[in-house]
Amino acid sequence: MSAPLLEVVGLRKAFPLPRSGWFQPRSQRIAVDVVDFVVEAGRSFGIVGESGSGKSTLARLVMALTTPDAGEVRLEGRSLFALSRSDLKAARSNFQMVFQDPYGSLDPRQRVARIVGEPLAVRGAERAARVADALAAVGLGREAGLSYPHEFSGGQRQRIAIARALVTRPRLVVADEPVSALDVSIQAQVLNLMCDLQRDADVTYLLISHDLAVVGHVCDEVAVMFQGRFVETGPADLLLARPAHPYTRELVAAAPRLDTKAPAPASPPPFPQADTGCRYAPRCPLAAPRCLEAAPALRTLADGRRVACHEV
Repeated sequence: MSAPLLEVVGLRKAFPLPRSGWFQPRSQRIAVDVVDFVVEAGRSFGIVGESGSGKSTLARLVMALTTPDAGEVRLEGRSLFALSRSDLKAARSNFQMVFQDPYGSLDPRQRVARIVGEPLAVRGAERAARVADALAAVGLGREAGLSYPHEFSGGQRQRIAIARALVTRPRLVVADEPVSALDVSIQAQVLNLMCDLQRDADVTYLLISHDLAVVGHVCDEVAVMFQGRFVETGPADLLLARPAHPYTRELVAAAPRLDTKAPAPASPPPFPQADTGCRYAPRCPLAAPRCLEAAPALRTLADGRRVACHEV
């Protein structure tokens, strides 16, 4: 059997915090805490969670932009952090990234054709043809390459960023909050474009978002992340329809609704913060004393989902 397109094994990353005193030891903030998942070619994977949950750090680790403290990231069976600098540079044609800010990620001093063609090593007519093909794939004409980023709308800029990611014809695209800075109507256009490209260009996405509806629209599998750990994973339609973990239920309940008369979710009872056990326990309405004593491991439910909760 061939290796999966992307395999993440035991990934962990912590960042040092400022010292509270001159002689005090420096503490750490764990951003990603022993995360494992697999993405098969053609089946996109979404990661959702609130701000500060470690999603963007995980994206940078997958892109080999940040070195982990432990664990591996394997692309088609090759460990990215075991590659030499030249081999990693060559391998980057197979995985590209779309960033959150569609303007901040584009050089305002360069024309679009140069921005889109920057990841290419080829020159001359082949480069021009590849750039034109990438712009056409995202619904922009060849003439767009002659303009600068500030001459486009937010949605068009994100299309340019997606074109730059596609120009090397990668197997995997890591999209970190690709529509959060866009208007709702433009969000729908970009998400539909991503789905079309997945179908027509055989692109696999690792999609990072704080919005369950966004990842549910694009991805087959979804993982819910809280303070560096996955608390629930499973098929997108099942996880959205019947969330199992209390935190997933909180995210679903927090989604805006047209029915403004619907009662707001009840606030969870206060619970003391602990260094061990489940990190969601202080906010969890189901929290029990054992939740503070031992962190729950992901276990498989009867419907195939995996949930990290003692009480589910």
